[in-house]
Amino acid sequence: MIRDVMRYVERRLAGIRLAYRARLSTLGKGAAMQLVQAEALSGETLQAAELAQHFGFTSGPPAGTQLIVLPLGGSTAHSVIIATENGAYRVDVASGEACIYSQWGDKVHLKRERIEVETKTLHIKASEQVIFETPALSMQGVGGGAAAATFTGTLHTTGAITSDGDHVAGGVSLEHHTHPGDSGGVTGEAN
Repeated sequence: MIRDVMRYVERRLAGIRLAYRARLSTLGKGAAMQLVQAEALSGETLQAAELAQHFGFTSGPPAGTQLIVLPLGGSTAHSVIIATENGAYRVDVASGEACIYSQWGDKVHLKRERIEVETKTLHIKASEQVIFETPALSMQGVGGGAAAATFTGTLHTTGAITSDGDHVAGGVSLEHHTHPGDSGGVTGEAN
C-alpha cells in the first residue's frame, strides 16, 4: 500500500513543471501586463508568457535575454517570467550600488555618495519648475574643457555675476563697443 501511494505521488509530481530557463525571442507591446515569446532550453516555444516587473519600474529586455520562467501551479500554460538577465549589456556595480541601464549604453548609476548619468541627450521635463538645492553648481565640457549654455527666455539673478570673458547683449560687446564722444568723434573701446 505504501508503494502504491508513492507511485501515485511520483506520477502526480511528474506532471508538475518546475521553474526553468528560457531565452527571449519577441517582446510584446501594449498589454496591461507585458507579454513575451521565448525559446526554452529544451527547444520548446513559450507563447505569451507574462513578464512580471516591480511597480514603478518597467523595461523592454532585448531579444536574447535570459529568462527565469515560473510555471504557476506547475502548468507551462500559466508561466510567468520572474527574472531577466542579459550579460552583453549588464553594467558592473560594486557592493551597495545600483544602476538602471539600456542596451545603448545610457545609464543612471547610483554609487556611494554620488549619482552618475551617462547619455547622449538628457531631457528633463518638469511642468512647474526645477529646483537645485546645493551649495555649488558647476558645468564643464567633455574631458574638463569648455562648455556652452543656451537659455531661451529670461534670466534673473539675485547675486553678482562674475565673468572672465566679454559680455555681448543685443550684438553689442561690453569690451569692444564705442560711444559718440561729447565733443564729436567716437570714444575708444572699453578696456
